[in-house]
Amino acid sequence: MVIEVCGLTDIGKHRELNEDSFRLGGFLDGKPLGVCVLADGMGGHNAGEIASSMAADIVTNELLEALDESDDSKITLNMAEAIDFANSSVFERSLRSREQSGMGTTLVVAYVKDSLVRIANIGDSCAYVVSKTQIQKITVDHSVVEELVQRGSITRQEARNHPDKNIITRALGTEEFVDADFYDYNLSEGETVILCSDGLTETVTDERIKEIINENEDVNTVAESLVAEANKNGGVDNITVVVIRAQKEERV
Repeated sequence: MVIEVCGLTDIGKHRELNEDSFRLGGFLDGKPLGVCVLADGMGGHNAGEIASSMAADIVTNELLEALDESDDSKITLNMAEAIDFANSSVFERSLRSREQSGMGTTLVVAYVKDSLVRIANIGDSCAYVVSKTQIQKITVDHSVVEELVQRGSITRQEARNHPDKNIITRALGTEEFVDADFYDYNLSEGETVILCSDGLTETVTDERIKEIINENEDVNTVAESLVAEANKNGGVDNITVVVIRAQKEERV
């Protein structure tokens, strides 16, 4: 199996600053071994941009140092330690600067090793897996509306237009300690995993995301088309996507 990966971020139509960040590492020569990180920052001035960039850099660098970990049982531990380091780094920096006080960021991480995709998330940036026939959300948002949906107070459709849809209940860097949730997915040839900020999911339905992914063979075109669709539908927020596609390895 060969992995094709790309990422793209866009400021959108209404924001003065892009506070999203993403990083990609590994995947040398299409090898199914690498790390993808996406973060959506928040805070006054340019603090959100700083928080997301710091988190993305730290988590990526820490995981790349342990990328050749042969014990799959230690992958989650390595991811948790990298996230803890990023959280403490952002939190401590926020304490040293009045302008950056209270800054934080969402985070979604994909660690790919062969067919295993281990996902970690904090906040409402999320991960999906898409096949030719279906789209499945892997992560569960840490948000007010997701809690309402889980309790059955509102429907998934009502959540899309709920006045509290942008309020998250967990973020990296806003407190001394934070817990990420972890998910595993066994990736098959022909499937695509995407990581995205809420700038995509606020304006593009899951079904349309699936259609765009399946309409385009090239991962760069997938990313460009998803961002273009979000902007066409209003571009209300920064838009960031990371596309991870599993292809059949060609035999020579």
